[in-house]
Amino acid sequence: MGRRSGKSFCAAYEVMPYLLTPNTRGWVVSKTYDLADKITRIVKEELFIKLKLPMAAKKQMGGQLFYVKVAGLNSELWVKSAENTDQLIGEGLDYMIIDEASKIPQRTWEQYLRPTLSDRNGWAAFVSTPEGFGHFHSLFQRGQDASFKEWESWQFPSWESPFFKDDIEELKKTLTKETFSQEFGASFVSYAGKVYGDFTADNIRQDIKYNPELPMWASVDFGYRQPSVGYYQIDQVNGQEVVYLVDEISHETEVTTSDLIHMIKNKGYAVDKWVGDPAGGQRQSQTGETDIQQFAKAGMRVHFKKDKHSRNIVNGVNHVRNFIKAADGTIRFFVSDKCKGHIQDFENYRYPERKDQRTLKEEPLKDGFYEHGCDEMRYFFINYFPIKRKKAFLFDF
Repeated sequence: MGRRSGKSFCAAYEVMPYLLTPNTRGWVVSKTYDLADKITRIVKEELFIKLKLPMAAKKQMGGQLFYVKVAGLNSELWVKSAENTDQLIGEGLDYMIIDEASKIPQRTWEQYLRPTLSDRNGWAAFVSTPEGFGHFHSLFQRGQDASFKEWESWQFPSWESPFFKDDIEELKKTLTKETFSQEFGASFVSYAGKVYGDFTADNIRQDIKYNPELPMWASVDFGYRQPSVGYYQIDQVNGQEVVYLVDEISHETEVTTSDLIHMIKNKGYAVDKWVGDPAGGQRQSQTGETDIQQFAKAGMRVHFKKDKHSRNIVNGVNHVRNFIKAADGTIRFFVSDKCKGHIQDFENYRYPERKDQRTLKEEPLKDGFYEHGCDEMRYFFINYFPIKRKKAFLFDF
């Protein structure tokens, strides 16, 4: 199911009939206790607060329920974290809810969770939003395969749920096609091939020139082997901020920091703000100074983001994609045809290829060549357009 569609509510109502059945035992499992609590707090609210069902025993902390036994029924519900696999070895179960199942490793299911269902002929329900083509996708496919007679699977986009209140058209404008399809369309999205597959000739223009009336930001990816600098200007078009990459320093090899500073000075631009790679704060053995310190001495103070959401490469890539082409087809990032190095980077930046049956990694390849311009572009976007916490999709009902 898509985000904000009531996955936890549905799962809680799968649990309740069994908790009201005598002599049953079940688990709610998720990657962490906090994630599992989304389901059990609904069970607690419905059964033990509203219906005042008596408890024979319970274990809770800070309002979070970890265990409950219903008085007179001898039925039990446990909350488990998949991070602690030692606690996943226990007595047989009648049922199990695995929440955010796309985040649970295949080994955890097969080695620790699946055996608990054997002696009581128990069932499991996997509840999740899709996340690539990993183990969860394989389980979903079993429910679509007639040869797996004991498996069933369903797929519901967020907008089919009465719990969903967000504006679909607004989401299409502010999210990439892949993110919208996966997070809200409940579709399995492949992170394979080109990272910026929506970057096309529509993003490249011949008429882009430096405009002294517009703010100028410059972004830098440090590195002796192949640093990269991009010069960005931002304008208002039809009520939206549009980004133009007007110039570059790209695909220059064996460039010292002092050489790079000299190249930048020769460009002659009045840069309003410099942003860059936090790794530029690492001290160089040759000079005893960091790249950022050397830039500061030259009058260029480099800013960077340190929070975990901005530093997350997958979040940053998805953030950039929205400007290259949003889910509704809107383009808000254009590149001068003179920036041939960056264009080459955008067109060749790729994900790792699948080997055997291994899960595809969502982070792009670090190839040492095409990555630098793409990294530097990402630094610009996450600094000028900060990633909002909600865009990381870490929380759900």
